[in-house]
Amino acid sequence: MKRVHSFTVACFALLLIGGIAFAQGDAKKGSSEKPTKATKATYLVEAPHTPEECLGLMDEVNKTKQLSEWQWGCMEGNHTGYRMVQATSEEAALANVPESVRGKAHAYKVTKMSAKELEAAHKH
Repeated sequence: MKRVHSFTVACFALLLIGGIAFAQGDAKKGSSEKPTKATKATYLVEAPHTPEECLGLMDEVNKTKQLSEWQWGCMEGNHTGYRMVQATSEEAALANVPESVRGKAHAYKVTKMSAKELEAAHKH
């Protein structure tokens, strides 16, 4: 009878220790998880500028090593720079525009549409 009692006490002690260890593991797991990052979206950035600002703006963009990321309408008389960026907000997208013309710039959130989504839009 003494052995059964000792065995039962030992089992309960192991269950208690295991339960505590399991609970601590869950607490550590929850606290060490990284916060979720803000979801990035695609933005079309439009940076209009005057013919007088044109070369200076391109020089500014070139200094950031991002000249190849931009498309320019300037050679056709449309003094606007265009760029597609991944950003968490409109403000973050506009941060890609040099400060000299940022006040005139716009960032438009854009998305792709599938044929099924287009069909559903026509039905509504």
